[in-house]
Amino acid sequence: MDIELARAMARTAFDANRSLQAILPRLKTELPEADYKAAAHDVAVVIDQVNTALLARAVAVHPVLETEIETAIREHGRY
Repeated sequence: MDIELARAMARTAFDANRSLQAILPRLKTELPEADYKAAAHDVAVVIDQVNTALLARAVAVHPVLETEIETAIREHGRY
């Protein structure tokens, strides 16, 4: 894969993870505790799967992305 595709994969992973994390506060306030814990666990599993499917693959092929991502997060708070 070329570097631009790898960047797109990484950005998609970060965007998806932000969206998934954004629902957690509402789930916590509106679901019974046991349901929230189950849902939060499931969201964590999905985030891990997104990272494996997209982010880890992109960085494995283009290790320079790791530094690029860290720099962007440090300077801009996001990638």
